[in-house]
Amino acid sequence: MVLELPAGRREVRLAQLVRMLRTPVTLDDGQVVDIAASVGAATCDIVGTRDLAALQRAADAALYDGKHSGRAHLATAAHATLPSVNGRRAGRPGTSLWGRAA
Repeated sequence: MVLELPAGRREVRLAQLVRMLRTPVTLDDGQVVDIAASVGAATCDIVGTRDLAALQRAADAALYDGKHSGRAHLATAAHATLPSVNGRRAGRPGTSLWGRAA
């Protein structure tokens, strides 16, 4: 599925997503837990490729920019040129093969 979203709306939608993900969760016992999330996203037209691995690397690099700034980041073409983040995606098959997070 392809989500068509005008370029000017992308940052707005990412910011909305981060706000939604920051919504506190109320547990069954009534305790409220604050949560936070970092978001990175990549689009074919900005990154300049339709290669899924390159888009994932760019989104991952943008995600780490978001972790440092506290905001969602939309990947740029420069993000796609970064080799990997913290050694991830450097020839690793991915965690889905193990059925758990690594």
